[in-house]
Amino acid sequence: MIGQLLAGRYKVLQILAEGGFGQTYICSDIHLPGKPKCVLKHLKTTSTSPETLEAARRLFQKEADTLQQLGNHGQIPRLLAYFDDNNQFYLVQELIEGHSLSRELLPGNKLSQSQVVAILSEILSILQFVHSQGVIHRDIKPDNLIRRASDNKLVLIDFGAIKQLRNQTATKTGKHNVTLVVGTRGYMPSEQIRRLPRSSSDIYALGMIGIQALTGVYPYELQDDPNTGEILWEHLREVDPAFAEVLNKMTRYHFKERYQTVDEVIQALKGLPVPEVPDVVENNAASVVYELTLEWLEGNDLKTYKITNNQFSKIPGKIRIGRNPPDCDVVLLEPTVSALHVEIFFNPEKEKFYLRNLRHKNPPILDGQLLLAGEMPLSGSSILRLGQQNITVKDITSTEYTNNCIPAYYNSKNFAAEPQQPVVKTARLPKISSISEQPPSTTSPLKPTPEMPILKNVLPLGVKSIGIATVLASVGGFALVNAGNLGKTNSQHNNLLSQLPEQCRIVRSDLNKLPKLRHQPHRDAKTFKELNKGEKLLILDDKGYFFKVKLSDDTEGWIFYDQVRLCD
Repeated sequence: MIGQLLAGRYKVLQILAEGGFGQTYICSDIHLPGKPKCVLKHLKTTSTSPETLEAARRLFQKEADTLQQLGNHGQIPRLLAYFDDNNQFYLVQELIEGHSLSRELLPGNKLSQSQVVAILSEILSILQFVHSQGVIHRDIKPDNLIRRASDNKLVLIDFGAIKQLRNQTATKTGKHNVTLVVGTRGYMPSEQIRRLPRSSSDIYALGMIGIQALTGVYPYELQDDPNTGEILWEHLREVDPAFAEVLNKMTRYHFKERYQTVDEVIQALKGLPVPEVPDVVENNAASVVYELTLEWLEGNDLKTYKITNNQFSKIPGKIRIGRNPPDCDVVLLEPTVSALHVEIFFNPEKEKFYLRNLRHKNPPILDGQLLLAGEMPLSGSSILRLGQQNITVKDITSTEYTNNCIPAYYNSKNFAAEPQQPVVKTARLPKISSISEQPPSTTSPLKPTPEMPILKNVLPLGVKSIGIATVLASVGGFALVNAGNLGKTNSQHNNLLSQLPEQCRIVRSDLNKLPKLRHQPHRDAKTFKELNKGEKLLILDDKGYFFKVKLSDDTEGWIFYDQVRLCD
């Protein structure tokens, strides 16, 4: 797509993000003076049937009409154009230059109460307009709020997840219901996980942003009361009791106990007492931004990804690269890349980015050297080789800013969060006789081999034990696995896991609290068994943000997908 001209006027300059429903690009409008930049969203279609395409076209028209209506607000990007080409759908929106709110809510950075009230009040005024148009945003989070550089105002972006309040039923295409979970873990209330969002779901998300701003802790790292489901946060920061009560009511577990309208929250904030002594900001964020740019070829497309110090990521402080979407921030398609291959992190003492190896059986090659273990520093011209995929460090820069005003293009990650499937086993590489004789190419990556199919639901759902044989879908045919009876001994369990590496997961050892099995795949489900760090599990199914797993003693249950990692 890079360099292509769409609709005869929009030239694609670079990719911003991609997800299950399409890609987001920065483009230039060559028909206007100065060729101004804009954002282009390419919405994928998954069917070629005329009936489905026509239904998709109607939904696309409806979403475009809604976006145009929402763009009348000064703090929502304007819709500039929309069109379809060869049964592919495109939206063109105003590009908001600035930095995301997540840059101001860094881990450990606690804002003052007055600052948090100001942030909430500004977002509430935008949300008031959104809800008045009959729209639920459903993915309010710091990444989707941009501090506009031109006037320092917050702008709410990424309405790819919009849903009309008057249309609460799932969209249907043929006989299949589209039931996708839209939102981000930590900012999603329980009813939204069950695909029943309402206006108070957006209020919950905004309340979680307020708690994050006060405590300096990511929402998904906060604990909840096992009896009530309420978020436990007040021990992390002393604030005015009246303000704490407002935040608690915004984030009540049961939606009926929350504020039901934005107007109610606005009035509650206006009624707060004015502090006698202005509170101060704690732990201001660093004013120097270090940025590393990665570049690689994927087919004929040139991909780029920018990494900064203190960047928001799945695991704070680390950018993970591999093929498994739930575990990785940078997802590669090359089948010789491991599911979770390497991670990049910034060392503030040495002021350098480092590469760390996560796969001892498929080690990366950095600047011609095998990285068997540990980490190595990256330079502005480093070449990284993962399997047969070459990645170039295009540039490393450092820039000093004042007052935390850190400009950056916004990055809307996915149009919607959909259930991710386990990736297949990594394709084997041909044996390399001498690394020194065969350094990685400094030009372009080797031609990727065709992407291997994803294995889904290898084990029949509801089966508590496996009989004499299990037939597995595999590349090039079928494999017969003599599994015996699962659950009799740990050795049998481990033997089965070794035969099903793509279904094997290990409970992460870096969690703040031990995960527990749940009876159902949603947050409010009752927990019944605590897992041990390093315990090996067998994946049976995935749904939304959960994996269904089986333990060595045959116990089955659901856990959050990010509480486990791939087996070594």
